[in-house]
Amino acid sequence: MTFDTLLRRPSLLGTLLAAWFFAQSLAPSLLARSWLFQGVLSGVSVALGYGLGLGLTRLGKLLRVRRGWGTAPFGTTLDRRVRLLVAGGVLGYVVWAVSRAVDQHRWTWERLGYERSSFWYVYGGTLILAAGVALVFLAVGALLKLLWLRTTRLGARMLPTWIAAGLSLVLVAWVVLASLNTFVLQRTLDGLNSGFALSDLDTDGDPEPPASLLRSGGPDSAVAWDEAGHEGRRFLTRGPSTDELADFATGAVTEPIRVYVGRASAETVAGRVELAMAELDRFGAFERKALLVVLPTGTGWINEQLVQPVEYFHDGDVAVVTVQYSHLPSPLAFVSESAAAGDTAVALMAAVEDRLARLDGVRPDLYIAGESLGSFGGAQAFDSLADSAARVDGAVWVGPPETMHLRREAERVRRPGSPQVRPVVGDGRTFRFVNRESDITADPAHSVFLQQADDPIVWWDWETALDRPDWLEEPLDAAVNPAISWTPVTTFLQLAVDMAVSNDFDEDHGHRYGTQPLSAWYAVVQPVEWTQAEVERLRARLAAVSR
Repeated sequence: MTFDTLLRRPSLLGTLLAAWFFAQSLAPSLLARSWLFQGVLSGVSVALGYGLGLGLTRLGKLLRVRRGWGTAPFGTTLDRRVRLLVAGGVLGYVVWAVSRAVDQHRWTWERLGYERSSFWYVYGGTLILAAGVALVFLAVGALLKLLWLRTTRLGARMLPTWIAAGLSLVLVAWVVLASLNTFVLQRTLDGLNSGFALSDLDTDGDPEPPASLLRSGGPDSAVAWDEAGHEGRRFLTRGPSTDELADFATGAVTEPIRVYVGRASAETVAGRVELAMAELDRFGAFERKALLVVLPTGTGWINEQLVQPVEYFHDGDVAVVTVQYSHLPSPLAFVSESAAAGDTAVALMAAVEDRLARLDGVRPDLYIAGESLGSFGGAQAFDSLADSAARVDGAVWVGPPETMHLRREAERVRRPGSPQVRPVVGDGRTFRFVNRESDITADPAHSVFLQQADDPIVWWDWETALDRPDWLEEPLDAAVNPAISWTPVTTFLQLAVDMAVSNDFDEDHGHRYGTQPLSAWYAVVQPVEWTQAEVERLRARLAAVSR
């Protein structure tokens, strides 16, 4: 193949758009990215840009031929010169984009407290990997094009060519998408679910069952220890002891109740909720001062920072209940079992409220909490913010995704002038949205939403692929790189990559909220006789509690 032949092969518009998409993929987003993730992101972006340019070029050629709009825009000599000029311009633009990205990303690395890796390691590896990923995608595109052409040729025997081409395009797209959904996505999810389910039943290396009579899996429990799942077994063997509670107690200390029903304990949501309610009754939970309903993340994990503050603030006189709805990590559970999270929250809250309604005399204060996918599921128990305020005594939501409808409601009705990252609803006190520890005041609040400005799980949204979100139009939060900007498709992909690394940084960055739930619960519970000094002393203790 001669140089001139190779030069004429690429689409000019495709090359230009591929370079532009590549440059945009290097732009800073919310978190720092490794060369591996950056390479995949850049490779996908290049393939998308080139594919879009190629498609537009083919469409223009088709219209030119069918409409008789003249000959090709360039002669052979001019075409060669234009292509050489484009090649040189693209090379210079790529070099400029890479050098510019180094300075733009430095701000993020320094904010996160990380040393930036060497230029050649990061960007050399990125360029090589991006080229490989782009070539794979372009090869797949070429195979799909070949399939489309052959299908069109068959259809043209019976139909006009343009109709056959359109029908073939629809048919090929349908077959590919259906195959990916059935044979790739669904079977992969089914296989992972089965694998995680079996792992949840394996107790090797896990702690022994609790000796407490107030814990699921203990001597007085109907929950089988292996069926509690790995995260359930961890949760049931953790928490403050009565001696630890006594260090902060303002009254008599009581051992907290913890109820955890694993997904393997019953086939249906109704069955698991029924078992949880039986455990609560068995342990005397409805005689406690407070009852906390917690929705776990996809794997069933519960953050101790979300539970222990409530146990300390009530001197242990509290019952905590949760029901597992998935075995999968939250990103996979969000795709396949987000409905199960909502169904579990709705059923559990309904059962608890029904039981509370039948109590004579004083009933426990009712609280609800959830983190990440757990906050999405927990919110499904309520029709609106007002409904949540009427039905529970308080709530703490940590890192709620954009799909959480209570968040979306707050963003819709927020006070004019308040930003999307920190909407002010009503008086700004009943529902409090905070971006960092310093935003949380001790003033009474009913619900606190912890949503850090650099948490991609909070800000990732399908709509960012085509629409600029408010939080990028409004003045940027201090935790967001000033060089960040919105670009169609690439910003969406950048946030998706950020989600994959959102837990890889120190506390109070990304999707890690440290001891912020302690301050949130202090505002919600308003424990009497607790001073700010005592809260800070408890924070020091909770900071040592592992995730």
